[in-house]
Amino acid sequence: MERPVFKPIGTPSEELDTPALVVDLEAVESNIATVHRRVQDAGSKLRPKLDAHLCPAIGHLQVRAGGTSGVAVATVGQAEVFSQHGFDDILIANVAVAPSKIARIASLAKRVRLTVGADSARNIDDLGEATVGAGAQLGVALAIRGSADCLGVSPDDAPELAYKIEEHAPNLSFAGLFEAPSGKLGLDSAVTTDERLEALSEAEFKCASRRLPPPMVAAGGSADYEEVASRQNVTELIAGSYALGDAALSAVKPELRSAARILTTVMSHQDHGVVWLDAGQKATSIDTGMPDVEGVSGAKVPRMSAEHGSMVLEDGATWDVDLGSKVWLIPHNIANTVNVYDFIHAVRDGRLEAMWEVAARGRYQ
Repeated sequence: MERPVFKPIGTPSEELDTPALVVDLEAVESNIATVHRRVQDAGSKLRPKLDAHLCPAIGHLQVRAGGTSGVAVATVGQAEVFSQHGFDDILIANVAVAPSKIARIASLAKRVRLTVGADSARNIDDLGEATVGAGAQLGVALAIRGSADCLGVSPDDAPELAYKIEEHAPNLSFAGLFEAPSGKLGLDSAVTTDERLEALSEAEFKCASRRLPPPMVAAGGSADYEEVASRQNVTELIAGSYALGDAALSAVKPELRSAARILTTVMSHQDHGVVWLDAGQKATSIDTGMPDVEGVSGAKVPRMSAEHGSMVLEDGATWDVDLGSKVWLIPHNIANTVNVYDFIHAVRDGRLEAMWEVAARGRYQ
């Protein structure tokens, strides 16, 4: 766990020790209000996916905004953490098959309303056996495989598994269907929303035809949240990155602001047109792309080492930075970036208002 130098509430944001993950509260509130209002106007519910930020404080802002049906996470460990922070309707939008994970699911299901994904008869049997032994009730939703190569069940097999959940497992209930995670979800411009959700719609139709209408039909994506929420058969939108935003999301949804930024310091200015920042790969994820530079026209970060990032100028551009100058970076992928921090600095009007713990960081199991 990092050991940050905590600054007093009211400290100007640019006086924070760097590198620091800083979230602008007004921008977060604006993003949440925009998405929640538009999803409700489209006639759908929103289920915030909390692994996008791993932070209970942000999750509570999302739930309080209204129009939600509960929350979603990606792992059993994340569900355990958020259940300890006041969240009591949780969907694990994933499949868990290890006996140790199934035992933890059954135990957690005794304390909160819990739903977990499944895509095989054996997994359903194991979940049923564990919940009977624990005296717990558990919702099971089928993960539906779409156009991408990923986990999940095909639409043709969905009715048989839904029937198995509903009729042959006394402590399980058929909770519905959800789009199996593919890692693309709307940011892949080669796949349209209609193409992506075709399998989910087909699975819903086939289950309803067998007199097993799914109580929930959930699809994901901040990048096409309005298109997903407006579909008649979608009852819930699972989305998370809209709250904090990032460079990738802003490129396709300009109404959503990049509320999370990384404050860095210029630590070396030896060469003309090149400076070195004190934020490297350990301070921001670069798996999906390099961060953008905010407020320095013509500047970009072309490469990073473990502890340092280089910032260069495009031809013809000028800047006014010197040793010790502060530079703001916008992460390309917010979920991966938040995962490298233990704390978020929450600021309003440029001053520190709160320190938020990233409580579910590292809960992969």
